[in-house]
Amino acid sequence: MASVSQLTTFLPIIFFFTFILIPTTHAIPFIVLHGIGDKCSNRGFTHFTKLLSDWSNSQGYCVEIGDGSWDSWTMPLSEQVKNMSQLGEGYNIVGLSQGNLIGRGIIEFCDGGPPVKNFISLGGPHAGTASIPFCGSALICILLDSLLKLEIYSNYVQEHLAPSGYLKIPTDMTDYLEGCRFLPKLNNEINGTRNSTYMERFASLQNLVLIMFDDDTVLIPKETAWFGYYPYEAFDPILPAQKTKLYKEDWRFENVR
Repeated sequence: MASVSQLTTFLPIIFFFTFILIPTTHAIPFIVLHGIGDKCSNRGFTHFTKLLSDWSNSQGYCVEIGDGSWDSWTMPLSEQVKNMSQLGEGYNIVGLSQGNLIGRGIIEFCDGGPPVKNFISLGGPHAGTASIPFCGSALICILLDSLLKLEIYSNYVQEHLAPSGYLKIPTDMTDYLEGCRFLPKLNNEINGTRNSTYMERFASLQNLVLIMFDDDTVLIPKETAWFGYYPYEAFDPILPAQKTKLYKEDWRFENVR
């Protein structure tokens, strides 16, 4: 997963896919959804959004998650999903890291909102991650780490720590499916409760661009950015998306090929 300063090197790629290869009759607005531990007021993120807006000649907005960086750690993902009604005729999404899951939540869960036309994902944990993103050595980070080790799929942790909503331990799939509150629903992984509407909304995107960072050491495995992941009950091998149960049983990829 790259820093915001490193992400500026990807602006030509984002611009190319979003505003050149993707045909539009007029420039539609876009939103940027930041990653964990970040906030829209950070200088680098403001610069990133402005550059993308200037290059594309489209109005761009950074959508804040809660009240800033710490809310991105402690607010449950289901509460971060927003109905973007102010974007009228439709819009594009550019997501970074955890922000990609929020973007997908907007697409799949929100009723009656304006349509999302195109989705550009930068290093998103779409199939989950087997390790919580690095927080640091501050006291709050030590407390968060202790909380995780206590019981990652408990109601308390799921309600108070956002990354727990997409932490997917391959050797603990039963607890993941029963206790994890966000990703199993987003990816239609729970047998008996799979919702075809989620798949239809995701498949309605005009274009989906998934970017993986080769040197990503935060997402485990990095291939989760392309929906790749480990097999059930093992940490080896890393499966490409097309060989995962998520793909082969059409939980997430119906009409998306």
